[in-house]
Amino acid sequence: MNFFFSLVFVVITAASVPVSAQSTRADELRARRQEKAAKVQPYKRGKVEGILFKIEDRLLLERLLNPPRGIYLRLGGIGEGAGFGLGPGYRYQTDRFDFRTSAAATLKGYGIGEASILLPGISRDGPYVELYARRRDFPQEDFFGLGPDSLKSDRSNFALRDTLARATGGVRAGGLTAGLAVSHLSPSIGPGTDRKMPSTDEIFAPVSLPGFSVQPAFAIIEPFLEYSNADPPLHATSGGRYRASFSRYADRDLDRFSFNRWTLDLRQYVPFFGRTRTIALRAWMSSSDADAGHDVPFYLQPTLGGSYSLRGFPSFRFRDRSAALLQAEYRWHINEFVTGALFYETGAVARRLGDIGTLERDYGFGLRAGSRNGVAFRTDLAFGSGEGTRLLVRFDNVF
Repeated sequence: MNFFFSLVFVVITAASVPVSAQSTRADELRARRQEKAAKVQPYKRGKVEGILFKIEDRLLLERLLNPPRGIYLRLGGIGEGAGFGLGPGYRYQTDRFDFRTSAAATLKGYGIGEASILLPGISRDGPYVELYARRRDFPQEDFFGLGPDSLKSDRSNFALRDTLARATGGVRAGGLTAGLAVSHLSPSIGPGTDRKMPSTDEIFAPVSLPGFSVQPAFAIIEPFLEYSNADPPLHATSGGRYRASFSRYADRDLDRFSFNRWTLDLRQYVPFFGRTRTIALRAWMSSSDADAGHDVPFYLQPTLGGSYSLRGFPSFRFRDRSAALLQAEYRWHINEFVTGALFYETGAVARRLGDIGTLERDYGFGLRAGSRNGVAFRTDLAFGSGEGTRLLVRFDNVF
């Protein structure tokens, strides 16, 4: 009963408050909210962030490094172990064709020249044709021996020079591409020029390295099938890229080095937290099988180690007829232009994929700078290989 009388008293007291007092209270609260809102300042970008947004909005990096038309600057992209590469490039793109040519060199004496024309120029569904030519001069390629048991202490170097001409034709439809590439490759192998280490032929008997003493020209036929729904295409945070290919290398001169190779490259990007976080996964494997009485030249065998595979090991640390690699990265959005990454990798080489035993591994972290148009700068710090800590700097993404 006492509770009932108390409740009635509260209701009567509340009802007895004048309406004008209630309105005054509401007006006071509304005025406070308006005053607080007036004090809130709009977000202002810092100087560095403002500069980065100007670079992005005005497409300054794209104009400098990859314009649709005109002269551009080529940074990197020469090859593993080549050092910092720099050179000029020229591109002219229309609806009918996309023509590109570039050259670059490094302080280590590496050089490369490339030219291509793609018809039609803008990627779209339907048939396409691409003509491509390349000349490389790589005088200090690292070599540690063949097989999974090669030793870091056996590091040596050899010179690789080659000329490649390739014609590719195919059909694209809804992200799926089916094509055929026909190439002519003329390689030349010789002693390395890096005097900080022995030449390969001083450590390993040339007869133990197929293709070191003599090199034929190769005719290469490569049918392939690939599918991509990666978004954005050049700095993916979702979707995937999947490619399968089969290559026939036919020895045109010596009848000693003909072989077949198949390669599978699977990449998946899993976004979460509003695409500010991404799990990036890659599985890659390649295997070569020589004709009866033939061998696979050592310089054409797949390798692991370097800035794109097993980053905790030197470039080309492992080499054999077959190789398998698994990579995983956790990437997180720091701001509009910088992405952090934690990575783990494992893989191995062997004469046949079925012979792969103990897997090598490494892990680490890194930063990527760029935008939807691609990664312009990448640095990775790799641990866990058992062969020391490695710091790598590149001008493209790892995968």
